[in-house]
Amino acid sequence: MGLPKPQIRVAVRSGDTPANERRQFVRDPADILITTPESLFLLLTSAARESLLGIETVIIDEIHAVAGTKRGAHLAVSLDRLDALLPHPAQRIGLSATVRPIEEVTRFLAGGRPVRGGAGQ
Repeated sequence: MGLPKPQIRVAVRSGDTPANERRQFVRDPADILITTPESLFLLLTSAARESLLGIETVIIDEIHAVAGTKRGAHLAVSLDRLDALLPHPAQRIGLSATVRPIEEVTRFLAGGRPVRGGAGQ
């Protein structure tokens, strides 16, 4: 189409992220943030939560590994806290090749909200 390639910036936030990269994300949030449930919790409980205000979509990879676990319960609370910061709840997308039972994982992902779509959609 002759359009310039978009400049998309990606940041990673985990327990190993250097302090200078954490400060950079707060000053100038990236377009995509890759993080862990634990680091998301820390972001939400610090002044850095302001850098999350533009979030529209949350993608949870390997959702089957956290649904139904203590770590998953922690993530669910953080996702609800994130949604409370936003003008409207973020779209949640769960990825996994081995989800069973799908209805249970769907309820976990939706956090009590209505669900559209489903497996393979």
